[in-house]
Amino acid sequence: MKLGEQLFVAFKSYGQAFRTLDNYRLWSILILPSLLSLIIAIAIGVFAWTTSDDILLFFTRRYPFKDFDSFTGNLFELLTTIAIRGLTFFLYLKLFRYFTLIILSPVFVNISNVLNRSVNGEKHKMNVWSYCFCSFRGIEFAIRNFVLEMLVTLALLLVSILILWILPLIPILILIVESYFFAMVLMDYRFEMDGTGIKDSIRKCRDLPGIPVGIGFIFNLILLIPLLGVVFGPVLAFLASQESVNSVKKSI
Repeated sequence: MKLGEQLFVAFKSYGQAFRTLDNYRLWSILILPSLLSLIIAIAIGVFAWTTSDDILLFFTRRYPFKDFDSFTGNLFELLTTIAIRGLTFFLYLKLFRYFTLIILSPVFVNISNVLNRSVNGEKHKMNVWSYCFCSFRGIEFAIRNFVLEMLVTLALLLVSILILWILPLIPILILIVESYFFAMVLMDYRFEMDGTGIKDSIRKCRDLPGIPVGIGFIFNLILLIPLLGVVFGPVLAFLASQESVNSVKKSI
């Protein structure tokens, strides 16, 4: 499957997720993950605002803008405020993505099992041990990908300092990187239902890079929708990831 076809499957999977919810009357599975996503978003938002306030206070004490003339001081203060709050919220937005993956891991395991039973007709016996194993696997995968994403992001930022002409491409590259690593974790829940080991799951995602990039890209666009984005974005991305894997399996 070519890269363009993979991206098309990923984009199409969001529409298919809505059709699946409607056809099988599964709208109720959105309630718990959406509520938890809202709580996480509020907590992350409060911490981000508090942290940016503390950083701003540090800068204003260390570099008093009032020492400049009124126009210059106000300009520097405005630019500093925008830069600090923007960077802080950018970092906390990354944390939001992975906090949802970690905290919602048990919920995603249950939803994946429900979808697999309803859509594919496959019944998996989920005892306490297997349920905990799947949940911890999702958490482990999320932590792994968070570390890798941060390392790659830092590497890109360092490269942009050394090679200035690549600087305009950095935001696009960072978006691709975070989309890829985030959606990989979501896709693994479907692979796990087939008994795929975590190494083989990673290999399958690497063989189909357009799918996690496409799913993660649409997820990032959904996050731009005020309130609704952070509430429904994570669970919609999860449902789309399950649909995309199902589509790939059918095409093989």
